Amino acid sequence: GGPIEIVVGVTKGGAVRAIRILKQSETPGLGAKAPEPFFSGQFENRERLPLNVVKQTPSAPNEIQAISGATITSSAVTAGVNAAVDYWKRNIEGGLK
Repeated sequence: GGPIEIVVGVTKGGAVRAIRILKQSETPGLGAKAPEPFFSGQFENRERLPLNVVKQTPSAPNEIQAISGATITSSAVTAGVNAAVDYWKRNIEGGLK
């Protein structure tokens, strides 16, 4: 694959509201499924952070189920979301009124 460009919506409280994958060049039929709602929709309204990727059905509120056969893509998107929230907490939180 290659770079994955995502936008992460963060609430005033620091939760992930939603994500959108803007651009990706992942393997067709595998990582290219990342923008589909069954994967990207898992990030909606997540308050338990950081998020972790799991291969099985999630059993904890901070778990995201990997795309079958595309664990690297799933991990990359999840790491990007965690990094965006971390950036928000370190640089923007408290500055919002």
